[in-house]
Amino acid sequence: MIKKLSQLSLSIVALACLNATVNAQAFKYPIFEHFTQASCGPCATQNPGFQSSILDANPVTVHHISYHTSWPGVDPMNAHNPTEVANRVTYYNVSGVPSITLMGNAKTAQPGGFTQADIDNQISATSPLKVNVTQVDNGNNRDITVTITNVGNLTGGGNDVLHVAVIERNINYTNPPGNNGETYFPNVMRKMLPDANGTAITIPTAGASATYTFNVVEDAIWNNTELAAIAFVQNDNTKEIYNSGASWDPAVNASLVGPAVVAAQGAVGLVSSFSGVVGNTGNASEDFLFTLSAANAPANWTANFKANGTTYTAPTTLTLTAGSTINADIEVTPGGTPGLAEYTLTITSVTNPTAPAMFYTVYVIEGVTTLLVNNSSGLGDGSGGNASNWSIDFENGLNFANCSTYAVTNEIVALKVADAGALNTLHKVFFNVGWTFPSLTDDLVTKLALMLDNGGRLFISGQDIAWETFDPSSGYGTPATQAFFTNYLNASFVNDGTTSANVALNFNAGDVIFGGTPNSTLINYYGGTYFYPEEINATGNGAVISYYGAGTAKKGAVRATNGIYKTVYLGYGLEMVGSTAIKNEIIKRAYDWFDNLTSTEEFDAAMLALNIGQNYPNPANQNVIIPVSNLLHDATLQVTDFTGRVVLEQAVNKQSTEVKLNTQNLNAGLYSYRLMVDGKPTQAKTMQVIR
Repeated sequence: MIKKLSQLSLSIVALACLNATVNAQAFKYPIFEHFTQASCGPCATQNPGFQSSILDANPVTVHHISYHTSWPGVDPMNAHNPTEVANRVTYYNVSGVPSITLMGNAKTAQPGGFTQADIDNQISATSPLKVNVTQVDNGNNRDITVTITNVGNLTGGGNDVLHVAVIERNINYTNPPGNNGETYFPNVMRKMLPDANGTAITIPTAGASATYTFNVVEDAIWNNTELAAIAFVQNDNTKEIYNSGASWDPAVNASLVGPAVVAAQGAVGLVSSFSGVVGNTGNASEDFLFTLSAANAPANWTANFKANGTTYTAPTTLTLTAGSTINADIEVTPGGTPGLAEYTLTITSVTNPTAPAMFYTVYVIEGVTTLLVNNSSGLGDGSGGNASNWSIDFENGLNFANCSTYAVTNEIVALKVADAGALNTLHKVFFNVGWTFPSLTDDLVTKLALMLDNGGRLFISGQDIAWETFDPSSGYGTPATQAFFTNYLNASFVNDGTTSANVALNFNAGDVIFGGTPNSTLINYYGGTYFYPEEINATGNGAVISYYGAGTAKKGAVRATNGIYKTVYLGYGLEMVGSTAIKNEIIKRAYDWFDNLTSTEEFDAAMLALNIGQNYPNPANQNVIIPVSNLLHDATLQVTDFTGRVVLEQAVNKQSTEVKLNTQNLNAGLYSYRLMVDGKPTQAKTMQVIR
């Protein structure tokens, strides 16, 4: 399909003319590479939600390429160009569809896993590269020109590649081309230039540009009125995409350098200041509207922005001459109310209103000891929304626990605040996952582990966290997330729950923290067939705190401590618990334990007072009686042989004064027996069995 690839032309413009661009930052276009298929059932379920919540909601600020795979069925869009699709599938190690990768390595998830927070996070980061794409239709072929400008000081990774995709922006079939019912397909990749391997390039020096030209013959099967081009520069070592450009992008003349540190540990009455620089890289003067907005800011906090030293508290239009820059700073002063506040300075071109706005966001935290983190990833069915849908359940619980120093955010913001070292007063994290994907990521578990190792506390709940981490079919689990699950949550994945078996929710009466919590039921909160309360088990320092149904066979929640950290993990979402009162009780008991308001000293004293007597008759033959006294909790009688192997277990009610034990299935020999209460053993006694 390639007619020719012209010789690279490198244009170096005098740096004196580019003072505004050197060390500036360009608008960063989030680019999604979407692997899908016309005969894929889950694709038909999730793609429309991605279209409405991501593509339609951001028509000029995101780029999107669809690669149609060769499986699981028929798809003529793959049949037309299977080789180049397969190349990208292999590059990203795609094992199932639908799957989307953002910016090469920023995030990989199903379509429903992406939300506006992912887009805003990328745009606010800006990019040192500006990618400009133009195309000229010559009739039966078209010329595509890509100009890459290093407006910052990017040096490149030594293995940088320019990829150019010819896409058909809208493909509509009268009848579904596959068997999943879809008839509309956006941004379908038709051809990669020069091929799927791209063109190896050297990043231009600061202030310089490099121009590449391509010519592609138009195929008769393409709708030429829908053809467009997307170009992106990718580091082949890390897979990071620095930036992208499309042939329909409007001109963007604003440049922005945000602050190096975007979060701060604030103090009441003291100013936290963040410095930015805004520029005009165009050839003429341009008017820009500066607007400072706040989110989650307590009423007694104040903020303003400064432009070239002048303070503004209301939206202001300023004129920037061609090639000029001005300082644009945010100043935040916390009041007496604890909070984690977000402040965003947005720069919108008045002269060129079609240009997307540029912005940077900063975060100030003060007086917060408990952080409620709502997972920003999307719902499992791709219907839109995220874990903040049921944030109120956690907020009600924290209020019930009399916690007045909590703040609400998402994991993206929490990571930014942690990276800036601005969590000095933070002690407890309640992570609301529910039914969103992905939840645990390598970066997140690294930060959580550091917090826990320093005496932190973590409450986490969600119905597919273990499945996501350990089932290979999820595509999300990594060695790091699996290690965190095992070593800090002290739990193991047993099974994905079922609707019929895991409705009743019963708490472990023998647990010193959650024992006494009234039993409840789980409801199908998400509707349809999406009801999978996970079956897990305790490992390491873990102790089971709730079960599904009668008995103790199916375990649903675990708490753990090693004397430094404390964790509580529910294998179901808090929102699934059928009673508001019990939701509150769960949060309060965890919060009190985290805050040492529920002491285990009482439990330890009870263990010392507990008495287990000598069995009689001794030696034993068929049956024996073992006296017990001072039981404050239900327990388990455990019999081990002298290799330490458990050979017999029997439940003991806390009201019991003796235990009747059948020993007829034990071989002759010496055995030890003891009571286990909340995973802790009493002193063992010896029993002899004869035959």
